[in-house]
Amino acid sequence: MLTFDPESSPSEVKMFYYNGLGLVTKTIRRDQFRVTDWMEHLSTIFNIRETDSIIFDGFSDDYNPADIKKYFGVPLSLTIDDTKNYAYNQAILRTFLSVESLTVEANVLGNSIPPEILIQNFKTLRITAGYSPKVVTLNDLLLINSKTIDFIRSARMGPKDINKFIKLWQHGANPQMEYLNIDGGLEEEYDQESILKGIKYTEIPNTERRLFRFAERKLARRIVDGRNEIWRYTDGVRATIKIDEDEFEMFVWFDHCFG
Repeated sequence: MLTFDPESSPSEVKMFYYNGLGLVTKTIRRDQFRVTDWMEHLSTIFNIRETDSIIFDGFSDDYNPADIKKYFGVPLSLTIDDTKNYAYNQAILRTFLSVESLTVEANVLGNSIPPEILIQNFKTLRITAGYSPKVVTLNDLLLINSKTIDFIRSARMGPKDINKFIKLWQHGANPQMEYLNIDGGLEEEYDQESILKGIKYTEIPNTERRLFRFAERKLARRIVDGRNEIWRYTDGVRATIKIDEDEFEMFVWFDHCFG
């Protein structure tokens, strides 16, 4: 972690890492170093070619997003927790909208999700809502262009909405989507009969397993076993559906998604 004031020259950096036994703290000091000097120095030591991730939380609003971008560039993934400052949240989103993967707390988005967020071609769009109101609707889902879509306690949808989404997907909706997860905090308990009503599907035995590759490279591959398989009428692409009490998952089997 690098803490700095863009108006001054930081003389030391504190670094935190795990060594297998616990958290280790190291302090490196270099007098007269500017932020750009630190970035070049650390990038050389650790062979860092790009910024992997940046996290904004409730203690971040002392830092101008434009300064963060100036010194660290656009990271591969961006996480925005609730900073308690709506205007600051919007400034972060505007500054880093070209990020590959976005994780955002529902409170950051206000009462509804801006369409300019939904239509971005993220590798991963993850919306969480630990104690926030659920904000994601079926109409929101249908606007999303991301490959991996992950709603954690943030979806305002029930079995009928999921059923409708599957039918629309079969007719060409969300053509870029590779994975969908709606996890926890559901409007109603998800049951297979309600979700699959009127949908043609094939039951796959649990002994049949496939390895799924996510678009975001740092996500681990998943072994997907059996369950129910559906297909898209427009191009024949198949998808596996997994339904539990409080979770719905959908794995779309494009050629490049096989692990």
